[in-house]
Amino acid sequence: MRGVNAMFDSPERERVEESVAPITYCTLQRCHLEQVHDLLGRAFWEGIDVTDSLNYSPEKCTIVAMYKQLVVGAAFLSSPQETYITYLAVRSGWEYSQIATSMLYHLISLNPHKDIILHVSINNPAMLLYNRFGFKAEEFIVGFYEDYLDPNSPQSKNAFRLRLRRW
Repeated sequence: MRGVNAMFDSPERERVEESVAPITYCTLQRCHLEQVHDLLGRAFWEGIDVTDSLNYSPEKCTIVAMYKQLVVGAAFLSSPQETYITYLAVRSGWEYSQIATSMLYHLISLNPHKDIILHVSINNPAMLLYNRFGFKAEEFIVGFYEDYLDPNSPQSKNAFRLRLRRW
């Protein structure tokens, strides 16, 4: 006679094993847009549309971090000429996976010998990441995010303009 746990040992019962996959990095593709827009809307504000990034050298200006079929991060430069980081975001729950570090490294590597500029809210923890890469504050701007952030947002509306000098 088999014990009470016999039903769990049954060969007919299918066992599902979760497979682990690496995080991969690629250029933005049209199939990523829905997830990227959702990610950016949650990280910044609703209504962000980066579709036009597909038209401006996406291989030099976009990085998408994927875990299997899930977009877990995205980073964008405005163009290869301007090298302004418009967005860098990581999906909630993936913050300590070095995704932001890898994406920033990729954007910098894809655009050698060019200064890279960005704005960051003064109370955004990403300031630490940018400092590690050598970005320096050039300007303090009062109310920079005022038109974008909800008035009740805990994020500061004030920003630093940062630059990574490459010469």
